[in-house]
Amino acid sequence: MKAIGNNLIVDMTKIGVSETKGGLFLAEKQREDIRYAEGTVLSVGNNVVGIKEKDIIYFDKNNTHQIEIKKDIYQVVNMAHVVVVL
Repeated sequence: MKAIGNNLIVDMTKIGVSETKGGLFLAEKQREDIRYAEGTVLSVGNNVVGIKEKDIIYFDKNNTHQIEIKKDIYQVVNMAHVVVVL
């Protein structure tokens, strides 16, 4: 699989269940207070600068698209929506 243009193919980091201060358990999808998600870059488009495969990035999870390849779901992230590269 190869990303094209300004796009990245990202495998999101699984967060699992978290607990609030009040003791409620929240699933990953219920964490609406967190705008940015973490993931590992699997493929980098030919126009992307400063990001390479296997980098850990934080990106705006509200501006991504999902793609399913061989029953695995990945995020397609535009380079403009990446805020941190570790």
